[in-house]
Amino acid sequence: MKDWFFGLEPRERLLVGGGAVVLAWLVLYLMIWAPIAGQYRGLKDSVASQQQTLAWMQRAAAQIQALQGSTAGGAKGLGGRSLLALADQSARSGGLGGAIKRIEPDGTKGVKVWLEGAAFDPMILWLGKLAKTYQIEPVLITLEPVGDGRVNARLTLQEPAL
Repeated sequence: MKDWFFGLEPRERLLVGGGAVVLAWLVLYLMIWAPIAGQYRGLKDSVASQQQTLAWMQRAAAQIQALQGSTAGGAKGLGGRSLLALADQSARSGGLGGAIKRIEPDGTKGVKVWLEGAAFDPMILWLGKLAKTYQIEPVLITLEPVGDGRVNARLTLQEPAL
């Protein structure tokens, strides 16, 4: 190869040498610089995306903490009692003791309550107290008027989802 190169005319040697330098730079660029630069750009974009995700997660965490703080301050929880016991005790203290016909569990976080001949206004006040104090909401209510401001009611109450 050396003999071939030195056997060329000086002008050809200059041209072949220049071509070899350009080819070496091109190979270095395509094999080393371009992949590294591409990976750098990709990582830079990934960091920017991850920073946006982090900012969103921090905002969401702050909202969750604010919501947990508002529910923890406003609701007393079930106080370690089961929903079944709480519904029975609160209905009796709300003046509905004589109207309770049956209370039974409905799944893991609910109860079904049957009231017969219950006064409508105390029943609504009782449901309002459950919602305000314990965040227990009725998910199903069936009312049948029986006259004189009284109703037969079938209620399904659900514990709050935390």
